[in-house]
Amino acid sequence: MNLVLKNGACKVFNHRKTDYLAEIKEIAGAQGIDVIIEMLANVNLANDLQLLSNGGRVMIVGSRGPVEINPRDTMGKESSIRGVHLFSASKEEMHECAMAVLAGIEAGWLKPVLGPEYPMEKVAEAHKDIIHSKGALGKMVLLTR
Repeated sequence: MNLVLKNGACKVFNHRKTDYLAEIKEIAGAQGIDVIIEMLANVNLANDLQLLSNGGRVMIVGSRGPVEINPRDTMGKESSIRGVHLFSASKEEMHECAMAVLAGIEAGWLKPVLGPEYPMEKVAEAHKDIIHSKGALGKMVLLTR
């Protein structure tokens, strides 16, 4: 949470706390949240829909299984759920994304965080570590030298 705050977030919430949804609702107020980037939809999507503003969106970038939701949670607010899959992007879209990332780094508002480093010979260990971790702090780096 400190890493996220250090990198520009205004508020952070610990999803392991039993009352974190109430905390989010209190901060968001009656307006709700405009955009949620969801990393684990099979666990969180139904709750996400309760938090959205009118016209709000959930962008799903990760899920590890099926999801059950109540469609009425989207209807009243005319909210939407959209899946995002980087590998479906065209070359032009990938280039646009890369240029935006580079511009952010050069301007100083985007500061990539590096996580653990592994030599390529330990790629299986790296995979095991990331799958069984409780959360990554930074991007894992595989060294090819």
